[in-house]
Amino acid sequence: MSSYGLDIDVGNFDEFGNPEPYYMGRMYWAVMGSCLGFAFVLRAGDYMLSWFKIRGMSSTASGSALSRLYTKFLSLVRSLTYPTPLILQRYPAYFSMPSIGRAFLAVLYIAFILALCFYKLPLKTNQDWENAGFRAGWVALAQLPMVVSMASRRLNVIAFLTGESSFVPVNFFHRWVARGIFLTATLHYLFMNNLSKNLRSLLPEYNTLQSDGIGSWLILLWLAVISSFRPIRVAFYEIFIVNHVVFAIGLLVILLFHTRDYTQLKSHVYILVALVLLLADFAVRWSIILYYNISLSNGQSGVYRFTASVSVMPDHETLVIEIPTTAADRGIRRYKWSPGQHVSLSFPTVSPFTSHPFTVSSLSTDGKLLLVLRVKKGFTRKLMEKTLNASEPIQKEPPIQKEPPVPFATASIAVATSSFPVLIDMPFGGPTRDWNEFETVLAVVSGIGATFGFSMIRSALSRPHISQVKMIWIVKRYEDIVHFDEQIRAIMDQHAGSAATPQQDSKENEALDNGAARESSLQIDIFVADCATEPPTASSTSEFLSANSNIVRLVAGKPDDLRGDIERVLETASGETGIAVCGSSSLCAQVKNTVAALLIRGRTNGCYVHSEQFQA
Repeated sequence: MSSYGLDIDVGNFDEFGNPEPYYMGRMYWAVMGSCLGFAFVLRAGDYMLSWFKIRGMSSTASGSALSRLYTKFLSLVRSLTYPTPLILQRYPAYFSMPSIGRAFLAVLYIAFILALCFYKLPLKTNQDWENAGFRAGWVALAQLPMVVSMASRRLNVIAFLTGESSFVPVNFFHRWVARGIFLTATLHYLFMNNLSKNLRSLLPEYNTLQSDGIGSWLILLWLAVISSFRPIRVAFYEIFIVNHVVFAIGLLVILLFHTRDYTQLKSHVYILVALVLLLADFAVRWSIILYYNISLSNGQSGVYRFTASVSVMPDHETLVIEIPTTAADRGIRRYKWSPGQHVSLSFPTVSPFTSHPFTVSSLSTDGKLLLVLRVKKGFTRKLMEKTLNASEPIQKEPPIQKEPPVPFATASIAVATSSFPVLIDMPFGGPTRDWNEFETVLAVVSGIGATFGFSMIRSALSRPHISQVKMIWIVKRYEDIVHFDEQIRAIMDQHAGSAATPQQDSKENEALDNGAARESSLQIDIFVADCATEPPTASSTSEFLSANSNIVRLVAGKPDDLRGDIERVLETASGETGIAVCGSSSLCAQVKNTVAALLIRGRTNGCYVHSEQFQA
């Protein structure tokens, strides 16, 4: 019988016309390959339409008929896929409901792999149970390259084909494919253990196969279910990453032994492809890191090319990291990170075997990486303690500055600062769409999510076709504003510079009327939950905000009508609107629900939402 691997028949169907178990693994990739190919075609089409839209963008919400039709189609799709049940966002530390669109794709995927397991397969005889077990096993094997590719940093083929650069949705589907593997592996184990004793005796090495299979299933249980449970992976992030890589390699090695009798059916191909992808991604990533971060020249003071200046803020809950990039002979200068992207940092003298992702708050043109991060457990707390121990105390209450502050103003309000060598791996993530095609940009962020929002706002202000830029920032305390003093000043200087541009001649004015450039309106609303007292270190920032109260509006308490604020921006927007959201899962869900409702009612010219969550 073909299923045993003893007298192997390499045909795709049995004598009754039913698909052989190994054939379903091929069908998995036939369908998934078609879906990925279709996604790539959509990505290419979207890129072309975006290119034409940017080239033909005018000061009004006109555009070509094709562009308007495409925008209406996307609005319909987004109105159906954006909504998220808010009632399921109450306990985000344990569970948060994804949007309807992502949930639908996850359910569709599980239904697809179950269909592969049971298509044209009755469960009446022992051989039917055996075939069901083999089918489920082949489907589990076929998914291995998919789950590994989605976890890759540098060789993520799935992200390239779909155009999804943000790791939030990629990680979401990575976890669901892993759960699909666990589900089909469980079905494989259950069906194979329903064989009769006589049928089992036909397999001379059944016990060995069973021990390998149980070991593989236990590793899958640990990887896909237990260690991936959100509270565990968030609380023990460093251990989670190392554990994931080590156990994944162990799983693939054990599976090679478990399927050794089926090499004629190429069972090992799926496993070897997954293993090669895993090791190749690790090798390529670290080769790039070492090439751009390690210097062996005599002119360098050490082997590390970049040095990070880490400052501890007065609340002892916030760190500001500045990494100059213009002094290096090669390195980050060759990377052009986009607004909203993040870097992965590793401090060899603090925690040599871990790296953490952080959103970049500065732009590539600033000549430095500027990051603001919240101190939690693990690496960030260890970095703060190392900074406090390695530095001299800094004056905590600097005098009020009557003159414009120096560029690196964050050090003046820090309680401690120190420098450490750093390894940088970048850039990653960021919005999928080209934000040059939007005429209105809205950033809705909370807390430390301002690192994402400020970079998006600064980038938007530099574009000639932007007509309206607004940011809604929700902070817990007034001190949180001070941590972003430099970013706020940079935004105000940039806006003032564009407003103070000298008058053009008649030809330039004619080009301006045709949409070549225009001054954009800017509004920043900062909602402070507790601003009853103003810290002494905030004096300079407070005066600066007061002098620019026409643009920066401070509001005590949380926003009472966030939905209304978003609606007013969308209803008055000229052209399509791009919304950048960074915060808790409930904030992202609230914004998407609001946008979906407006899209259904046709009260906007089109809107795209890109969301980044604190706990992806």
